[in-house]
Amino acid sequence: MRFAGKLKKTMIALVAAVTFTTTGLGVADATMTAQAASTPSISAKAAIAVDASTGQILYSKNSTKPMAIASMTKMLSTYLVLKAIHEGKLSWNQKISVSKAVAKMSQNTSYANVPLLSTKTYSVRQLYNATEIYSANAAITALGDAVAGTPHKFVQLMRKTAKSFGITDATIINASGLTNKEVGSTIGYSNIAGSEENEMSAQDVATVAQKLLSKYPEVLKTSSIAHAWFEKGTSSATKMDNRNYMLKGLVKHYSALPVDGLKTGTSTKAGNAFTGTVKFSNGNRIITVVMHAGSANDSGTERFTQTAKIMSYVYHNFTTTTLDKNKSINNVKAVDVQDGKALTSKLVSNSSATKIYLPTGTDASAIKGTASLKKSATTSGKLQAPLTHGKTVGTANLSLNKTAIQVVNGTKSKTMQVNLTPQKSVQKANIFVRMWRGIKSWF
Repeated sequence: MRFAGKLKKTMIALVAAVTFTTTGLGVADATMTAQAASTPSISAKAAIAVDASTGQILYSKNSTKPMAIASMTKMLSTYLVLKAIHEGKLSWNQKISVSKAVAKMSQNTSYANVPLLSTKTYSVRQLYNATEIYSANAAITALGDAVAGTPHKFVQLMRKTAKSFGITDATIINASGLTNKEVGSTIGYSNIAGSEENEMSAQDVATVAQKLLSKYPEVLKTSSIAHAWFEKGTSSATKMDNRNYMLKGLVKHYSALPVDGLKTGTSTKAGNAFTGTVKFSNGNRIITVVMHAGSANDSGTERFTQTAKIMSYVYHNFTTTTLDKNKSINNVKAVDVQDGKALTSKLVSNSSATKIYLPTGTDASAIKGTASLKKSATTSGKLQAPLTHGKTVGTANLSLNKTAIQVVNGTKSKTMQVNLTPQKSVQKANIFVRMWRGIKSWF
């Protein structure tokens, strides 16, 4: 996050009483009773909205084009830090030292930082809080060093993890989101231009956020903190004001949208970007990403205005239904069974309850599935007996009104799927029955 000092001065002058309607900002927001536009006009170069649990895509604008992401990078870095903690490789109270290169970076006040000294140690919790609340660039770099040993090894781990998420078009050169020049020669790369910085598409960013929230939802306990102190009572004391102005008590908070995360990003190349998340009163949590919603030298609030429009659009224009386990799926027909006591078998869902968003007014009957059987479960295109209820024998791609239901999956979205299992177990017919069937087939 750059331009921290200028942004802070600008924001002090803003009026806190901001309200919104579902088609923009203006009049009262408390009840969210106004109806959103069927398709919102979003003033950002790219944007996306997805369900936090399934990744179902609910809104998309230019969401597959890689762009600079600035400090939104830190969501991937945070994922790896939390992974290391859960695996016991780091602990919250563990003290870690800071390299001279990281300490030097931390003294640069032209972008977000807390001052770090190479002669001191800091707890993992201190550096993590500085990262999540204040977007401190040196803090996350120090944590990356603790996880992987060096900045470049941590970048390699970030790249590997991104690929495991299906992200194949990203540019990742550091843990923080600064340019290659801004991180310094030791942390940066000599064979990469100084102006280069991390890039992902909005869909990539949404994928990272969805993975982070699914695996480590505890990140919201920290990302939702509006104000905190770093090293209070020392010469390094820094008041950390969260740059997510949609949090409660801050200037872009809307009472109808209890946003509790996730990460802002600001740079000359990225402009103002924001990955937000909100849990609606109906229990649904969504993730939104807006990229380049206003230039880096403005007040930085346009990204929150556009985020509110997207969130409100989803709230007012979708309902949800659940495809339960062991339930039949429209359009998934009974299949032939080879050598079974029964010659056909109905197929039902073998996945946990699957939430699906429907445009308001659309009946759940519009959801249909296209079955695909596992080769290992078939003989000559038929399911091979014996069949056991509860054992997956294939999948069903889901569509809504004949359009595939898309979920984020890294660089390329994929069709939402559920596993299929026989509705009932089917025993294998005895040899005499099978022989008789063979004889009859000759005639």
